[in-house]
Amino acid sequence: MTKILACNLHDYIEVMCLYRYEVQITLNNGHHITGKFDSTGFIGQPTDKQEIIRGKDDNGVDLTLVLTDIKTVTVLTKNAQFNIVHF
Repeated sequence: MTKILACNLHDYIEVMCLYRYEVQITLNNGHHITGKFDSTGFIGQPTDKQEIIRGKDDNGVDLTLVLTDIKTVTVLTKNAQFNIVHF
């Protein structure tokens, strides 16, 4: 069965993408990624779809992250609507 992100966390992802906040994302495996994300979507087969976000890192390299792999999102943009979210 496909893991699904809790509904209340989608709001943070949408705001982060809408305003293209610069964020540092900590993944469940401990890796840190800094960048800006601008869209959401799905990858995989219909029986095993995963929700993703797409954006670019600080060097302009394309990023695609699976939402259920995210542990925390820390917003680096000043005056953002939120600072940190724990998934």
